[in-house]
Amino acid sequence: MSDSQIQTPDQAVTEPAESPVTLRKQRLEAINTQLQARGLKQLRKLGDQTEGEIETTKIVDIYDHSKRFFTDVKFAVIFPGGKEGEFTVRFNANGEVSDGAVIVVLINGRFAIIKQWRVPLGVWTYEVCRGFGDKLDNAQIHGQLGTLKIGDLPIGTLTRELGEEVMATAEISSVTHLGNIAENSGTNAVSPAHFLVQIQVDEARLSDKLKGTEGLKVYLWTADEVDRQFGKRIADNHSITALSLALRHSERLPRRTDNAVS
Repeated sequence: MSDSQIQTPDQAVTEPAESPVTLRKQRLEAINTQLQARGLKQLRKLGDQTEGEIETTKIVDIYDHSKRFFTDVKFAVIFPGGKEGEFTVRFNANGEVSDGAVIVVLINGRFAIIKQWRVPLGVWTYEVCRGFGDKLDNAQIHGQLGTLKIGDLPIGTLTRELGEEVMATAEISSVTHLGNIAENSGTNAVSPAHFLVQIQVDEARLSDKLKGTEGLKVYLWTADEVDRQFGKRIADNHSITALSLALRHSERLPRRTDNAVS
């Protein structure tokens, strides 16, 4: 090889380094591939520690100890300022399909409140319905509700308590999406959809059920009673948030006046 063909280190051809944008995209794709493989919700972005955000870099560990309900994922992160650490996030077990739904149910104009025993608290609570609502979530995403049946709503406890003889007459008169609200933005990757559902049922059958069944754990409260019970009997964040949104929505609806034209 002649002297003219010998390359100095400065002249050697090197592979161009991948840009920070490309590397971040690759890291996000790698993380989301692992999450998707377990049916978990994917991350929207990694965050950028140079912009004051907590930056996610990779998955350290995945804990499936209660995967029927939730999965905990430990991420490696970089905090603003450059310090490295770890952050554990709880994912809903059904997160890739649905974050679930919180349902405020108005039955013949009164709020349905369910009394139930909560193991984590060791007390009876007074709550609105909540559960997995794939059809409601999908309807909200596409902007159309289509045709819904009572069985499509995640109101199983309410249906069981009131019984088939009441719910067989039920008709859904309206469904209003109130928003998607983060369950716990510090630990959970879950933002369930909140809905106000108005149902009309046969009043005579409903009254007989409410009066004649021992152990029934469904209450029908007026808006004033709901307001009085905030922070008292109604003391869980799902119910307080959902009922507050529902009351706010109701207050904004146009009101008839005495001299309104019929």
